[in-house]
Amino acid sequence: MVPVDTRTLLLGEDRKRARQWSIGAGILFVASLCYFAVVRIADVRLLDSVLWWQGYAVLLTIFVAAQAYSNGGIGVSWLLVFAAVAGVILNFGGIALTMGRPGLLRLIGYAIIGSAVAAAIVGTLGFAIGTAVRRIAGYALRTE
Repeated sequence: MVPVDTRTLLLGEDRKRARQWSIGAGILFVASLCYFAVVRIADVRLLDSVLWWQGYAVLLTIFVAAQAYSNGGIGVSWLLVFAAVAGVILNFGGIALTMGRPGLLRLIGYAIIGSAVAAAIVGTLGFAIGTAVRRIAGYALRTE
């Protein structure tokens, strides 16, 4: 069934769970910021090859799908991706710099715009996968 109100669509069915996932988004931001700072500073090729854009996008999609399966809430899905990608961009990840490093305000602008685009794409995809699996599983349980 489709949620009838906007609040349920954005936050999910359980407000407590939405708060927990929102705290998880903050933790994900800090973890992303720290991890990609280590990758950038240490310049370890193993870390770079194991988890960079493609692997990171797949893990993020799976994480968001798990959130959508457990609670629904596309706003929370977008928040999770926004936080995770902001940590990457603030470490100059994915920014094709042709000149010198951007200033702090420009870097924050890049992070906001890039994270919003990634949240719209990856967050919506993960949300769609998670809710589809949830509905299929719910339908399978009802028919048995």
